[in-house]
Amino acid sequence: MVELISPPDPRTLLPPLLACLPTAFVSPLPPPALLPLLSPVLRQRVQVLSSLAASPSESWLRLLCWDSGKAERLQTIVDETSFEPHPVSGEIELPDEVPVEYKRVDEETLQSRVLLSDYRLKAIYLWCPNDKDGGGPGWRIAELLPHEDSRADGDVWSASIGEANSHSKERLIEDTLRAAEKEEEAAKDEEDDDDDDGYWAQYDATPGRTPSVKTPAPNARSGLQHQDMSEASYFSRYADVQPAMDNHDPSEEQPELGPSSLGGDLLANLLKPHADNEASENPLQLNGHGDTDRALNHPRPSSASSNSSEAVAKLELEAENQSACEVGVKQHISSNIKSLFRLARATGITRAEFQSLVRTELELLNVSDDD
Repeated sequence: MVELISPPDPRTLLPPLLACLPTAFVSPLPPPALLPLLSPVLRQRVQVLSSLAASPSESWLRLLCWDSGKAERLQTIVDETSFEPHPVSGEIELPDEVPVEYKRVDEETLQSRVLLSDYRLKAIYLWCPNDKDGGGPGWRIAELLPHEDSRADGDVWSASIGEANSHSKERLIEDTLRAAEKEEEAAKDEEDDDDDDGYWAQYDATPGRTPSVKTPAPNARSGLQHQDMSEASYFSRYADVQPAMDNHDPSEEQPELGPSSLGGDLLANLLKPHADNEASENPLQLNGHGDTDRALNHPRPSSASSNSSEAVAKLELEAENQSACEVGVKQHISSNIKSLFRLARATGITRAEFQSLVRTELELLNVSDDD
C-alpha cells in the first residue's frame, strides 16, 4: 500500500513556529505550544537539555540547531529580527512566495526545506507518519537553520516529492554501481599482487643459510702452516666447497634410516610410575578438575522474576532476528544489482543502458503498487 504524503503548507506550519521564537529571550524553557511542532527526536532533545541548562541565560533556541556554529548565528538572527503579528489577523505575515523543496534520504525518511529569505531562516521539516505526541502523522520541524547560500549546501533538493523519490533511486543505483566498480578494481589489484607475490616467492624459496660444508675452505692460519705446499695442491682443496648459490647440496642427502634398538615409549615408561603414585594420593584429580566441577554443577536457585526475564529475552531475540533479516534483505538486493551490472558489462551493455533498464523496472513497480 502506497502511503499518501501531502505537501507541507508553509502558511499553516510557519506562523506558530515564528510566534514561539521571541519567547526564547524571556524564558529558559520552551513554550508548550512549540513541542508539538517538533519531530520526536528534536522534541526530546529540547525537553531534556533545556531542563538541564546550567544557567537561565542559556537559551533553548540553540537546541533547534544541531550544529553549534550555526546555532550561534541562529540566535543572533532571531535577536535582530522583529516577529510582529499583523494587527488585524494577529498572525505573523509571510512573503507571497515561500519556496519548498524535498529530499528523500532513505526509504523511510522524507524531508522538506522551507526557505524564509525575509527572516533569514531555513526550516527543515520531517514527515512523521506515527507521531502520537504531535497529534498524528504530519510534517514536524527537524531543524531550524540560518538561511545561507543554498548553493553552499552539498545536498540535492527536488521541486516535488516524486522527483525526490526518483533522484533517490538513481542515487542508490549509482552508489551500487560505483561500489561494484571499486570491487572489480580491488579484485584486479589483488590479482596483480598475487602475480608479484609469486614472482618474489621464487627468491624466498632459495635457502637463506649457507649449506653445510664437509671440507671447509682453509683459513689464514692453515695457509701459514702449509707454506711448503705447492700452489696447485693448496687451491685444489677448494674443489669440495659447496657454492652458496647452489640449491643442491650432495652432502645434505640423508640415507634411508636403518633399524633402531631405541624404544619410542621409553620416556613414557619412565614417567608412568610417578604419575600412578600421584593419582593414588589425589584421586579427585583423575578428571583434571576435582572439586571444582562439583562446585560448578550445583543448580542455581530460581527466582520469581525468571519468567519475566525469559519473556524479555525472547522479545529482544525476536527484535534482533527481525533487524538481522532486514539487513540481510538489503544486502541481498545490493548484491543482486552488482551481479546484474557485471553480467551487463560482460555482454556489452553500457552503464547508461543498464541504469535506464533498472529505472524502468522501478517505475513499473510504482504502477503495480498503485493498482
